Amino acid sequence: MPTSYTIDSARNLVYTMFSGATSDLDLIAHISALQADPRFRPDMAELVDLSAITRADVTSSGIRSVARTPLHARTARRAFVAPTDVLFGLTRMYQSYWNDGAEDRLAIFRAREPALEWLGLSDASTTGR
Repeated sequence: MPTSYTIDSARNLVYTMFSGATSDLDLIAHISALQADPRFRPDMAELVDLSAITRADVTSSGIRSVARTPLHARTARRAFVAPTDVLFGLTRMYQSYWNDGAEDRLAIFRAREPALEWLGLSDASTTGR
């Protein structure tokens, strides 16, 4: 499965993991799954881990569509782990489409630990790893 997520209601956190070959359809399926999950709340923080992606078959229009889909509250912090230059660039594209004055609510990191720290979660066990 290219996309999976865990909701930690106690910590108000969604932990999302993309893996393998990831496409626009995977991005859209993830948004749809969160929207349908009764445990999900828009004010939850999210850690999006892209480190297990082996191929990114995503388009700029797919990224724009997902970024502009209202899912998270603009006050919710979101941290992305994008270890490669390609994934970092794609995430920056997402950030530019998503951003509407909430620069301090979405950050991109090369490694998981700084992302957890930025979210105020230094305990890695909180996200299933």
